[in-house]
Amino acid sequence: MRIQSKWLTGVSVVAVLSLAACPKPVNAETLSQAQQQLAQLQSQKRAVESRLSEDAVKEQTLQNAIRAYQVSIDNVQAQIQANQARMAALRQQEHQLGIQLQQNEAQLNQAEEELAQIVRGEYEDGNVSYLEVLFNATSFTDFLSRLYDLAVVSKTQDQVVQSVKALQASIVEKQHQVQAAEQEAEQVGQQLNQLEAMDEALKQAQQVKLNAVLQDIEQGKQQQGMLESQIQLTQSDIQAIEAATAAAEQKESNAQYVAQQQAALVPADPNSIIGYAEQFLGTPYVWGGESPGGFDCSGFTQYVFSHFGIQIPRTSEEQFAVGVPVSQNDLQPGDLVFFSTYAPGATHVGIYIGNGLMIDAQDMGVSIDNVFNSYWGPKYLGARRFISSGG
Repeated sequence: MRIQSKWLTGVSVVAVLSLAACPKPVNAETLSQAQQQLAQLQSQKRAVESRLSEDAVKEQTLQNAIRAYQVSIDNVQAQIQANQARMAALRQQEHQLGIQLQQNEAQLNQAEEELAQIVRGEYEDGNVSYLEVLFNATSFTDFLSRLYDLAVVSKTQDQVVQSVKALQASIVEKQHQVQAAEQEAEQVGQQLNQLEAMDEALKQAQQVKLNAVLQDIEQGKQQQGMLESQIQLTQSDIQAIEAATAAAEQKESNAQYVAQQQAALVPADPNSIIGYAEQFLGTPYVWGGESPGGFDCSGFTQYVFSHFGIQIPRTSEEQFAVGVPVSQNDLQPGDLVFFSTYAPGATHVGIYIGNGLMIDAQDMGVSIDNVFNSYWGPKYLGARRFISSGG
């Protein structure tokens, strides 16, 4: 059975999102790789959840800031309306003062005209001057009488004029006060408009940030859902690999299966196989590699065996699931030896070359290792035979 992972391993969260439209399945070569993939996906999921939590705090902070700016804008607009109402009242007051000043000037003209009429009516001389009134006196008593009348008229006229002028001065002063108040209100209006524009700009800046956070939250939720789906798929892969490994181990006690596999052994010279394998010593390790450009463990064993016409599955789990089970005491050169490294199951494979040694592709590249040293010994899982040395 060939176990497949439905998603690429080791991709970033952003890359995962970009691949959502057309995911490309690849092989999960070993159980350890599947578990490493699962751990990475879970780590990415935690990172996304942490980012979503941070974004939620940012969203709340930005929402509060936007509301605060809106309250400030509303207050400023209320002040602008109040200031506009005040300016309208001041203009109305200035208009009324202008009307009042015109009425005052008309009153002054009327008062002067009334005084002139008094003089004309008193002496019936029409438009006459003070000197003419005095020189036309018929006696000294008449002269004194005329002088007294002129003094009274002059005083009354002066009082009216002074009263009207005082009123005019008061109106003009009020006009100046109103105009000054209008200028002040105009300046206040300009300041309020600037403040409103500034608050609006700040609010819009916060809104832009909020939109970015909301977009990030939406993307994060999509990523979270996709990662959860990938985690489920990877967990299914792990369960399938573990089940396949358990089934392979059970085959060792199945006499009928062992007999069938022994009958299917391919005649081959183990020394030739080992000699060919040793030609690749030092070849770098490449995950998923299955060529002299770079091998992973199961890619190396499959490549070497295929050179001799021996077809074996691709992954270490699949290779462990076939072939003739071999006990540790019965190991022969050319057997495949399997190990459980980072997780349960056959997660590593090498070619046994005799004397407790194997040739395998590991992190340091293709090399020769001791099957039962302090590192590999505790991880030894079992062996499988695919060739008969009589060939």
